[in-house]
Amino acid sequence: MTSAYITSYLLYPPNLNDQHIRAISGVLVNGLFIDQPVPYDKFADITYESEFDGEHIPRHRVIKMSKTEYINSFFETGKLQLGTFKYYNQFDNPEIGDKSEGSFIIVGQNEKHTAFAEIGSGFNNYVFCCFDGEPDPEVIERFGYDDYFEIVDINGFSEAISNAINARTIYKSRCIYKKDKVLVGQTPEDFDFSTVSVRLNELANESKYFIKTNEYKHQNEYRFIWDIDADIEEPIIIDCLEATKFCKRKNTD
Repeated sequence: MTSAYITSYLLYPPNLNDQHIRAISGVLVNGLFIDQPVPYDKFADITYESEFDGEHIPRHRVIKMSKTEYINSFFETGKLQLGTFKYYNQFDNPEIGDKSEGSFIIVGQNEKHTAFAEIGSGFNNYVFCCFDGEPDPEVIERFGYDDYFEIVDINGFSEAISNAINARTIYKSRCIYKKDKVLVGQTPEDFDFSTVSVRLNELANESKYFIKTNEYKHQNEYRFIWDIDADIEEPIIIDCLEATKFCKRKNTD
């Protein structure tokens, strides 16, 4: 079960329309009072789980930017660093860090209820962020890097990493960019809405980990996430020479 901490939880009747969902989510996003009218410009920009259909397939090449010394080490020894959401929260460089990583609002709906939960999560996830597109020297430099490699088989690569860290689940997808990080999903009919617990993280599916705000849209991120059975906060450096079989250096066939 994914670790989570809940800062807000609101329970409403089922079958709320889009406008109501945007308004109530806007209350949480903007820290407004729930018993007062919500200005339209404070309505949240919401994302439905269905918007991620097909997004697990990259549109272009999957590029990992880094420094030459680290890429050399990866191809020679298999050394590779996997990050965490907390790790990316700490960076001041906006091209690498994101203060909101691992935090989001999820809206779960079924025939009985509509629930809104403001959640910080992802403390049992390792994350590997890539670029979905052609390697542009200007973009690479903006990240503070000087080199890159291509992941030519995303399934083989993610499975190799999963085996190396004994991951429970693999998720991978292009990121979707919105003004706000609000995911609306379908919740199982037997879900217990009456209990405020870490299970509220299950109101919506894993798509919540792939929503980023619009200021990061130029990053065209393709993201890998691995769930493990322990809480983690710090990044890990692994030895996974197997993963190099599914990658290639720049300017190589």
